[in-house]
Amino acid sequence: MMVNRMPKKVVVVGGGDGGTILANRLLRKVPDQVEVEVIDKSDLHWYQPGFLFVAVGEADKEDITRPRRRLYRKKVRFTNAEVEKIDLDDRKVRLKGGEERTYDYLVVATGSTLNYEEIPGFKEAVNHMWTFDDAKKLFRKLMEFKGGKLVVGVGGLTYKCPVAPLEIAFLADEFLRIRGVRDKTEIKYVSPLERPYPPRLLSKVMVENMEERGIEPVTYFTVDEIDPEKRVVRSMEGDSLEYDLLILTPPHKGADVVINSGIGDDEGWIPVDRYFLKIEGYDDAFAVGDATALPTPKTGVVAHFQASTVADNIAYEIRGESKRVMFDGQSFCLIEMGRGVASAQVSNYYYKDAPGLIPSRVLHLAKLAMNRIYWTCILSGNI
Repeated sequence: MMVNRMPKKVVVVGGGDGGTILANRLLRKVPDQVEVEVIDKSDLHWYQPGFLFVAVGEADKEDITRPRRRLYRKKVRFTNAEVEKIDLDDRKVRLKGGEERTYDYLVVATGSTLNYEEIPGFKEAVNHMWTFDDAKKLFRKLMEFKGGKLVVGVGGLTYKCPVAPLEIAFLADEFLRIRGVRDKTEIKYVSPLERPYPPRLLSKVMVENMEERGIEPVTYFTVDEIDPEKRVVRSMEGDSLEYDLLILTPPHKGADVVINSGIGDDEGWIPVDRYFLKIEGYDDAFAVGDATALPTPKTGVVAHFQASTVADNIAYEIRGESKRVMFDGQSFCLIEMGRGVASAQVSNYYYKDAPGLIPSRVLHLAKLAMNRIYWTCILSGNI
């Protein structure tokens, strides 16, 4: 077996879950045969599932952030800069200010961004938890809420963490009970789909718990526009709901650099091979995590599995081995439901309607444990 002794340059655009896992795992696999650089415009890494707990006062900034430089193995080069353009044909990444990077392998892990413009009135009227500042704002709103009509749910497709709207609905129910205003509150959960959550068996578990807690599912409600003055949200189907407090997931799109570089579709999602994550038409460029156009949930767990697949395959290729591993769409999701319980679901490309696990204390504790061991997992490059 012939091994190429010249170190290969691997550039990772984006230092979130996928980018960080990939960089650390690749250096663990072939420490002397790669030069890995991660580029991100923020020097702070956010544990985004923690925003859910910020929104109900159970976590704060210090619990869910770490400086990026502390999360990489010693040989990883971290560059705190904004990427302006990615040129796949010339193998170049241009930074804001004009600097360029060349590469042997490129991994795009740019995540997703919020797309308020898609729904008129959204930014002015809606509360959500998809950034730290918005999660803190939502916490204040829930603390001030004295009762009335609470509408919560899916604001627009596509969005990351498919179960998050359900989680905040259950946690808001619990939060308002603790505050003593739940009996003065009507909660409706809106979804554009035929069920509150697409997988039939898991949705059955969710609906049963909604009924028990007095949360009314409103399906086939595709949010079209919001009137902040009248406090009304209208759907494409012609229905409308009044609200006193509105909590919806914002629509998401791909990163601006993906759109500006012409490597994504109209919404900025990157077409990739579903098994090996190669960007269509290229053998030396990959995308992982939320950035891809794959029919998988946009979650940190999926980003981790994808990053591991790409890191291992780059390592095999660098070592001159013919072995390859395949990403099978694997996803595992713990669903926080308040009252000290959580549910869970496993799925992949072939098994999408797995039963939702009966809510239990054990799964809730597993969710809390993940909030802590995440930092160890991401540094080691393991799942």
